[in-house]
This record gives sequence, C-alpha cells and structure tokens, in this order.
Amino acid sequence: MNIQQYQYVLAVVNSKNFELAAEKCFVTQSTLSTMINKFENEIGIKIFNRKTKPVTVTKEGEKIIERLQIIVNEIDLLTNVIQEIKGEMIGTLKIGIIPTLAPYLLPLFITDFVERFPKVTISVRELNTSQIQEQLLKRNLDIGILALPLKHKELTEYPLFEEPFLIYDCTDEHTKSKVSPPDLKFSKMCLLEEGHCLRTQVYDICELSAKYMKTHGNFKFESGSMESLIRITESRKGITILPFLANSMLNHTEKSRITEFKAPVPVRSIGLVTHNFFVKKVLCEELTRLIQTSVTPLIPKKEQFKIVKPI
Repeated sequence: MNIQQYQYVLAVVNSKNFELAAEKCFVTQSTLSTMINKFENEIGIKIFNRKTKPVTVTKEGEKIIERLQIIVNEIDLLTNVIQEIKGEMIGTLKIGIIPTLAPYLLPLFITDFVERFPKVTISVRELNTSQIQEQLLKRNLDIGILALPLKHKELTEYPLFEEPFLIYDCTDEHTKSKVSPPDLKFSKMCLLEEGHCLRTQVYDICELSAKYMKTHGNFKFESGSMESLIRITESRKGITILPFLANSMLNHTEKSRITEFKAPVPVRSIGLVTHNFFVKKVLCEELTRLIQTSVTPLIPKKEQFKIVKPI
C-alpha cells in the first residue's frame, strides 16, 4: 500500500468515474485501475462496485474511504508544517465565506492578501453557514469567514469584529429616528431565504417567526442574494435588515433610507473558523490582521450592543 493508491481511490470517490479520476491524477485509466485493483487485493476488500453507473462505493469500502481521507489529510498537514518551519508559503488555501459578507468584506483585503503570498493559490467560495461548517469538518475548506459562534467541538473560532445591523426602510413612513425591533413594520418585511444565517438573525432580532407569518398578507418575498433583497424591498416599499458593511455599497439615495437601531444595538460577531487540526498558522494570522486592519476604521463602536447568534 502507498499514498498514491490512496489518492487514486479518493479521486474515484470524488469523480464517481474511473476515466475522470485518471484525468485528474494525470495518469492513464488503465494505470489508475491497476493500482486500485492491487490495493483492493492487498486488503482483501472490494471498495468499488464497478457495475453501476456512476461508480458506487461498497458498504465495506465506505469505512476504508473514511480512514483513507484522514490519512491523506494528515499527510497534507505534515507537508504544511514542514513548509511553515522552512518559511515556504506555497500550496493552496481554500476559504469559504457567507454571501451576506462576501461582496462587502472581500474587496477590502483580498488583493493585499493575494499579493502577500504570491506562491499560494487562494480559492474563495460563497457558501452558507451550514455548508461552510460541513466542508471544514470534511477538510475540504481550510478557513471559513462567517458569523459566530458555531460552538462545534472540532472547530476553532477566531473573532474578528462586531458588525451592527441597520434597517433599510423604503416605506412611506420612513423615519431617521432610531428604532427598536418591536416598532418595525413586520407586514412589509422582506427576508433572505432559508439557509442564510442572516435570516435566522433577523428572526431573533425581531422575534419575527409568528408575526411574519400572520401579518405578511398575500405577498412574501425571500431572496437568495443581498442585491435582490435590496431591490425588491425598494420596489415593494418594504423594509429589511442589512449588515453594516452593506451600507458602503449603497448610493446616496439608498443611504438616505437607512435607519439605526436603538441601544442595545443588535450586532453579529464575524470571525474565522478552522478545523482544530488546521496548521497553516502564518496564513491564518496574516488573514486575521488584514481583515481587522481594513474593517476596524469603518465600523463604529457601540457601547451597548447585543450579539445575535447565527444558528
């Protein structure tokens, strides 16, 4: 048995096809198949059912694959430790970030971060909170940037900043006076769709669940993107809740529709999350520094605030 065989097996698991797996591993299909057959013969267990399309994993193979993934991840960790000891910042860094944060936060730091580590391939994906958590646990992501806390025993959290929530009020009764959550017009509320932590936080801020369903009339809009949410809120002369950094992307007219919350101001705690065994400490520390340096001057500090949990 060897590492190459492990990688070939996992490539087939991910591709569900021997030909595609061979292409990703830069070998011929016959070479890949021969190596996997040899591995299966050595352990005396068939991992794949080759008669199905796409290729499926046998019940016994599932347990083997679970251990192989751990072994390959540990080998990658060893490689990363060696690189950091030698001061070599190379390889890949996979980052997941929630969609309600990505368009406002990424432009503030990502260019500087990429230039700081020219030999590191940095991949960024927009994912919701549950997807980021799942991918971190599977070790398919290195770092998540999202709202805290998650409080998962296998994940480590690094707080970055507290971001206040703002009210985007397009109703005819819009006021610039600060507002308490109970005073919001629930019948005009527009929300993000299920799966977004911001939706959960809005429900928490407004104690909204029952009120939203009872007072929303014959129109209910739930968006998958912040931009759509803002535009529909405008066209319906409705109301929604935005994270503070979204304010930076609004034009002068749109900013005139912003109202602040009365104290204690609801905020979300934004942070980095990694697996407990994540070892790219230098990259994580520099990412933390760049984000905090770019965001701190933009967000006003609130003396009285309440952190709203994402889940």
